[in-house]
Amino acid sequence: MRSGIITTILVFIVGHFQFAQAQCNACERQTNRIVNGDFESGNTGFTSAFNYVTFFPFICTLCPENNYAIGNNATLFHNDFIGNDHTNPPSGDFFIANAPGSPGTNAWCQTLSVAPNTDYTLTFWARDVTDNPNAHPLALLIPTFNNIPAGDTLVAAGGWSSLTTTWNSGQSTTLNVCITDVQSQTGGNDFGLDDISLTACEPIHLSQNAFAGNDATICSNTPLQLGQTALAGYNYQWSSGSGLSAFNISNPTFLLANETDSIITEDFIITRDSANVGCIASDTLSITILPIHDLDLGSDISICPLDSVALSIPNLWEAQTWFDSSHELSIYASAGNAWVSVTEGNCTQTDTVLITAIAIPSTGLPDSIQHCNIDLLLLDAGFDGTWLWNNDSATNPITAIESATYFFHYAANGCEAADTLTVTLYDEYFAQLPADTVLCEGTTVTITSDHPGYWNTGLYASAMTIAIADTFAIAVSNGPCTTHDTIVIAGILQPAVWLGNDSTFCEDYPLILDASAPQNNSYLWSTGDTTSTTITTGSDGYRVEVSNVCGTVSDEIIVTNYPCSWQIFAPSSFTPNDDDFNPGWYVTGYNIRSIDLRIYNRFGDSVFHTTTWEEAWKPSESIGDDIYNYRIDATTFNGEQVIQTGTIYLLR
Repeated sequence: MRSGIITTILVFIVGHFQFAQAQCNACERQTNRIVNGDFESGNTGFTSAFNYVTFFPFICTLCPENNYAIGNNATLFHNDFIGNDHTNPPSGDFFIANAPGSPGTNAWCQTLSVAPNTDYTLTFWARDVTDNPNAHPLALLIPTFNNIPAGDTLVAAGGWSSLTTTWNSGQSTTLNVCITDVQSQTGGNDFGLDDISLTACEPIHLSQNAFAGNDATICSNTPLQLGQTALAGYNYQWSSGSGLSAFNISNPTFLLANETDSIITEDFIITRDSANVGCIASDTLSITILPIHDLDLGSDISICPLDSVALSIPNLWEAQTWFDSSHELSIYASAGNAWVSVTEGNCTQTDTVLITAIAIPSTGLPDSIQHCNIDLLLLDAGFDGTWLWNNDSATNPITAIESATYFFHYAANGCEAADTLTVTLYDEYFAQLPADTVLCEGTTVTITSDHPGYWNTGLYASAMTIAIADTFAIAVSNGPCTTHDTIVIAGILQPAVWLGNDSTFCEDYPLILDASAPQNNSYLWSTGDTTSTTITTGSDGYRVEVSNVCGTVSDEIIVTNYPCSWQIFAPSSFTPNDDDFNPGWYVTGYNIRSIDLRIYNRFGDSVFHTTTWEEAWKPSESIGDDIYNYRIDATTFNGEQVIQTGTIYLLR
């Protein structure tokens, strides 16, 4: 530990300045407790009895007294002020005051925490900001500590000057430090402040003490982590001792075998240089290592497949437990990880040996084969080495000629092995369906296979009755042997014919009778025709028989002829007098089914009406000679509607 040295220098400028310099001890650091002492953060971190104003263009912002501002040029705030920042002109900021001339006014104050019984050094800079070369009152600035003035005063004359003074905190943990103006005159007592600092040598607060770890008792060959996680900038050093993974890290691993019959105890000391400033811390750890005899099952072992190997340990420990939960000194183990755990006092030790089955080639033979006898079955072990089949054949492959179990013995890499294969041979059953056939409408057909099998309908049987036309398939299997066959059943409709209802037709236009249908194959008319159609030759009965493979059906029709032409005869004049010649007017015709006759005079009045051929118009004597009109609405024999009109001359 080095003691600090403090030197005091007194300089008198109207008042006097006290400068104090101190060299901090190795485990201390110089700290500045003032916040925003250079005013670069603006109007923050302090208080003032003056009023704070901000810059506004073309206005004398600081013209009223008892005001202050924070800025980089005093002239901007008052036309009669000058001055810039102390350390970073012209851009830096500083405190600019238009002092009121009230002695004891606190221009600047800040409250902060301090360490007790510590010497603090206050330094600040001040200047006169009045742009007046003539003598004028100057600001008198005195530091105060918790309302107690220091014995030093700074006169703010001309350019920047500083004052440094010391203060001991005693029992205080809080400090209210102020810079107080004691000038009572106005008219030039305006000043600037900058770069205020309060420094002290304070102890370095270590974030980590040296820690070697807790004392421990461990068994031989048991790893133990010492120390703690390292911090950056800290140096670590362990005292010499065996078993450490490293001596210059914070948390080495300790591992030591106690091969004696006695307990071993070792002490380890960690020394830490805190943050490279010479603050040394240390801690001691005591480790007790219990003895236990060394355990070694030996090297890994290779064995033949399905074999086992004897493992044993000497009778040196109080107890032992094998991987199979047995507690004997010797056991047999097959392929895999075999381990044993031994106990001596509070210590346990475990060793493992890997037992590996020697790799021998695989025959590639399956457990069983089902084979269809349509070709030969070759049994191929695909093996390079010494082999022998159960039929004493040393050749490979061999032909399986019967259903049986086949054994294959072989040797490789010093090991012997065997493989077994069961072979089942099957004969092929042929699926055989009838030739393609037809299915008549409304009937069924039964199709039969030589062997039962699965039909494409899902049925398993040897025969199936079909009622619809389709393609049907069967798969017949015997073991792995499967054959298929298919039959196509075409559907055919029953023959069909309909000549229609009995018909009447015009004798000039023969009637064509049609008996055709897609399913019909042959035709025989009563006229002797064998085509699907025939032409009638007159009134008669006509019959036809149609046939296909499903049968024969017939139909007949009676056809009646009638004349095709028609005519209505109407006289153009008549003489209804007493000579019995043309006494009445009437119409005649042929092939007319009905008539409706009306006669009109020249004025459109109806003078006669009849609906029969036989009734004649016999006008009375009161009806004189004249011209009359007639209209006949008639229906011809074939149903045609006709109208006939004309003129009648009545002559007496």
